[in-house]
Amino acid sequence: MNRGILALVSSIGCMSAGSLQTLADAMHIPHLFIQRSPAGSPRSPCPQTGRVPGMDDYTLMVRPQVYLNDLIMQVVSEYSWQKFVLFYDSDFDIRGIEDFLDHTSQQGMDVSLQKVESNINMMITSLFRTMRVEELHRYRDTLRRAVVETNLVAFDCHWILINEEINDYDLQDLVMKSIGRLTVVRQSFPMPQNSTQRCIKHNHRINGALCDPKNPRSQQLEISNRYIYDSVLLLANTFHRKLEDRKWHSMASLSCIRKNSKPWQGGKSMLDTIKKVPCTGNTNAMC
Repeated sequence: MNRGILALVSSIGCMSAGSLQTLADAMHIPHLFIQRSPAGSPRSPCPQTGRVPGMDDYTLMVRPQVYLNDLIMQVVSEYSWQKFVLFYDSDFDIRGIEDFLDHTSQQGMDVSLQKVESNINMMITSLFRTMRVEELHRYRDTLRRAVVETNLVAFDCHWILINEEINDYDLQDLVMKSIGRLTVVRQSFPMPQNSTQRCIKHNHRINGALCDPKNPRSQQLEISNRYIYDSVLLLANTFHRKLEDRKWHSMASLSCIRKNSKPWQGGKSMLDTIKKVPCTGNTNAMC
């Protein structure tokens, strides 16, 4: 830190981010935080952490806009559902749909929450792979009858699948195996219309192979990685603007010594400039 820090970019969990947030506030260092979920995609912001009264917030949340609550409510209202079961993955933070649950309660809807272990699909898949053919057919018939008898999956049932990231291949496979009516709500992360703007060769420190559209790895970047990439480009553009400002206090004024730690005098100005720079990139609007 004695050599100066322009900003912090993190993609970690909420608890670890809280420690960085405290450091950023104390030393006046802008902190661009991309909350990373177990599935590898950015999520809604973390719960508010305890803040020191009178201290400025130097953490800027970088994330996609969250429409999940509005979409669930819209779909349920269109079908006039008054009673239904909501299954959610064990890795999913149920606090993300608190607004939706509040709205259903206000409208008198009966909602039952059912938690499902995240590894259940893997367990069933491995079970089918290890069983012999005759056992497999017999087990499937028994399972199918049990499911139909309990009316979990029937021709007159309606399932709504809500998934942040489900590719077309998985979706097609799901539709072929489904019984009854299926509505899929998924969040897509649009790419720029001009594909040449995804990368700028020789203008960053990321592997140049990622700029080659023929490279299959360039199409397999996780969503969080794209947000990190865009955050770095955002900081680079901001830094270029600040270099043109002669009144700016450079990062060299930031010092961190064991006995005498002094905050960065230019941190507040840097954060304000970050907020003014257009917050767009490979992932469109970021903040």
